[in-house]
Amino acid sequence: MHTLRLAASTSSLALISGLAHAAAPQSASVLEFGDESTLFVADSVGGSIHAYDLPDTGAAPVEDAPYNLLDVDALMIEALGAERGTIRYNDLAVHPVTRDAYISMTAVISGVERTALVTVDRAGAVTEVDLSAIDGSAFTLEDPADMSVSFWRDIPAPTLTVTDLDYVDGELFVSGLSTGEFASTLRRIPFPFGESGSATGIEIYHAAHGQTETRAPIRAMSVVDLDGAATVVAAYTCTPLVTIPVGDLQDGANISGKTIAELGYGNTPLDVISFAAQNREGGLDNYVLVVNREMDADLIAYDALTEAAAGPGISEPVPYLGATSGVTTIPLPLSGVVHAADQDDQFILAMRRNLDSGAMELVSFRKGAFFRLSDFISEYNFPDYEYADEQFAQQTRMFQNMLKTDEGFPDQHR
Repeated sequence: MHTLRLAASTSSLALISGLAHAAAPQSASVLEFGDESTLFVADSVGGSIHAYDLPDTGAAPVEDAPYNLLDVDALMIEALGAERGTIRYNDLAVHPVTRDAYISMTAVISGVERTALVTVDRAGAVTEVDLSAIDGSAFTLEDPADMSVSFWRDIPAPTLTVTDLDYVDGELFVSGLSTGEFASTLRRIPFPFGESGSATGIEIYHAAHGQTETRAPIRAMSVVDLDGAATVVAAYTCTPLVTIPVGDLQDGANISGKTIAELGYGNTPLDVISFAAQNREGGLDNYVLVVNREMDADLIAYDALTEAAAGPGISEPVPYLGATSGVTTIPLPLSGVVHAADQDDQFILAMRRNLDSGAMELVSFRKGAFFRLSDFISEYNFPDYEYADEQFAQQTRMFQNMLKTDEGFPDQHR
């Protein structure tokens, strides 16, 4: 959970229901935890945000431990009666205390397509969450995307009314589409919900397209502190990375974000995650991780982000299709990922498609490594492999044994 202190904004949203009277959402797209007792559920179809007061678990924070669930579809079929081939996973969030995975999904269940919200623990136990039985409140968003626009014939614009959520110390940031020329909208909603909020139109320069754009929405974002300034780090399709100072967000205004990188074409960013990871000296370094659908993930150091946000930004087209530009990133081998979330101090949690079997997995990636050792067969796996240098051997052996334990293969230690 973030710890930035942000001022409240002026009114552009409307409270539609109070505690214990929130209507059930028509859809459950994006999920976000506010704290250990508050779960936000975006209803893109209904154009609203719901906040649920989860029951107190009474549990102490769970120790960091990985997920190794290799067929989530099978779990949903067994627990819910979902029909294989109909399951679509909308988002993933992690409970800040229990570290259980919360997954929003749609599926044909008992012959009817419906929305479901479930929790999954490390042992693979699935529990459906009955939102109608939980106290909550909700906001309706003014000027949501409407049915006058659709994409690829059958994708209605309202499904993009909310594309991402980020909760920052009492305020919910909501990216997505609205109506009008500046359809790309970034909203701020103080929580608990009241009568205040704001909506700002966002334009950006897209270096791969060579033009300024006002309609394409932010697809994934995280609010971070860059040199003392609260800043939205936003990723767009095809894949510009943009910084937007929170102080510039004013209700009813249309503003320009600063494009600090062009990460590559033909890609949809899935998640932007900010976290700290231990370095080789035992200290902590801060990073932003951009998880992509069609490309490698991009790891970016805070220092590089801070420098780029203070610079002039990108205002010229890239020289050729596929060229990258701007802030330096480290490519990470996170392939097949469809959703990801910050799990705990040690791990990133991801839903990914196994590229061999096609199964949906729910698995953890250790921060600092960002790969699963069992995905590979390499020189190290041969029983007669010998390390060339004893110091290197000791470090590498310890590292690989740790990853083997993470994935449930302690018997494979060397």
